[in-house]
Amino acid sequence: MVETYEVPLDLKQELEGLVAALAAGSVPFAICGGIAVTIHGAPRLTDDLDLLVLAADVPAAKRVAATVGFDVPAAPMIFGRGTPTERTVHRVSKLDDGELLTLDLIVATGHLDEVWRDRILVEWEGRKVPVVSRSGLLTMKRIAGRPKDLLDIAALDAGDSDER
Repeated sequence: MVETYEVPLDLKQELEGLVAALAAGSVPFAICGGIAVTIHGAPRLTDDLDLLVLAADVPAAKRVAATVGFDVPAAPMIFGRGTPTERTVHRVSKLDDGELLTLDLIVATGHLDEVWRDRILVEWEGRKVPVVSRSGLLTMKRIAGRPKDLLDIAALDAGDSDER
């Protein structure tokens, strides 16, 4: 019997394809989450993609994401409902040969307006990509407050304090 091994979806390759498709579709976004932590100098493993988008751009972002395989939608999720830090996440996933990759589209409203306004362009992997600023990323991590977010905050604080 020959053993077969599943090769997981290549996160970097998937992000590059998604970023290119969003740029071609003129959909504004900013990378956030674990990949932004890495871009800002505190490398860590992540297993999903997170983008900050405007509420008005969610439908377009979903349509474009579907063109590169992110076509398994979930119901919108609301975190911190009824609090000043309420936030909405639209999740779409890519399923490829039994491998699942999740894309979270985090809506930039209310308390995330400033994070959106402060996004920056960063040279990463040979291209300019929009990323939430380091201070914006810290804001998002503080709001989420999960154990992994607190670890990210500590790692970012321990690294270079220069804004990217």
